[in-house]
Parts: sequence; structure tokens; C-alpha cells
Amino acid sequence: MSDGFVDVLRYFQFEGDFLDGALYPFGHINDTYCVRFGTTGGRVRRYILQRINRYVFKEPEKLMRNIEMVTAHLRKKVIAARGDPQREVLTLVPTTDGKAFYRTPDGHYWRAYVFIDGAQTYETAQTPEHFYSAAKAFARFQQLLSDFPAEQLYETIPDFHHTPKRFAAFVQALERDARNRARSVKAEI
Repeated sequence: MSDGFVDVLRYFQFEGDFLDGALYPFGHINDTYCVRFGTTGGRVRRYILQRINRYVFKEPEKLMRNIEMVTAHLRKKVIAARGDPQREVLTLVPTTDGKAFYRTPDGHYWRAYVFIDGAQTYETAQTPEHFYSAAKAFARFQQLLSDFPAEQLYETIPDFHHTPKRFAAFVQALERDARNRARSVKAEI
């Protein structure tokens, strides 16, 4: 583990004593680690610790404010529906000063979540049931956020959700076909 990883741990309200941590094999944007802490009674608690990619997210404070607002809204809705917020909503681990992130002196931003035991991550769908489950989960997420005041959110990546611009960029990439791959995926296109 590098980049002051262990030093960062002391700034979060983790339960127990640090046992170990390793790079987590999933994820494409942030540096993600799974860390383990031993608690009283011999239990082990796992957490996800992430260094936010500051080249993708130019304003990490705004990103984290969005996450705080959305997860708080989802948590209320899941509790009202008598669901299990510990399994159905990401749980941020606060820093020792109560924030949702820690900023290192050299400008790196870190955040932590409670690890959801029993959950499974897939890089690609393995079966039609995976597609169905993903669609169902996304629909539920959208339904739970249907009354969320979206105007309160910050735009963290300009035009990321601007469909016409994204489609125009797709068309340009197809026309340019810099790696000569478009021909082999014509059916998909």
C-alpha cells in the first residue's frame, strides 16, 4: 500500500484496530482499498477506503456533498419502507472531525464506506439474471430518488449527463474510428 495509506486511516472513525488492507480488485476511477479492523469480541469489520481521482473529479468536495445528500435521502426512504439501510444504502464513515472525506496536506481526497458483506461485484454480466437484477436495482434507485430535489446537486463532471453531446461524441468517434474497430461491431452500433 502506498501514498500514505496507513497514515490516512487515523483520520476516519473506523471501529477497532487496523489489521490489514489491500488494493481492491474492482473499480476503474478511484484507488480503492479494502481494509480490515479487529473489534472487541474478535469480530472483523471491513471497510472500503478510496482515494478520489482528482483528475476525473476536479471538485471532490462537491462530489462528496452530492453523495451525502443522496445517501441521506435514500436511507430515509429505505427505513420508511422497512428495508435494511445497512445493506441497501452506502454508509459513509465520517472522519474524526465529522466530515465525509479527508484531504491530505498534498491535496489528495479520501473517503470511506462500510463494506457491505455478502454483496457480490461483477465486472460483466454472467447470466441474463444479472442483467435483470441490475435493471431492477437501477429502477428501484430511480424510484427512491424520484422526489429528490435534483437541483441541489452539483455537476461534478461537466456535461456527463448531457445525452445529445455524448451522442455527438459517439458519432464523431465512429467516424474517426481511430483504432479500426467500428467495422467489427456494426451490429451493436
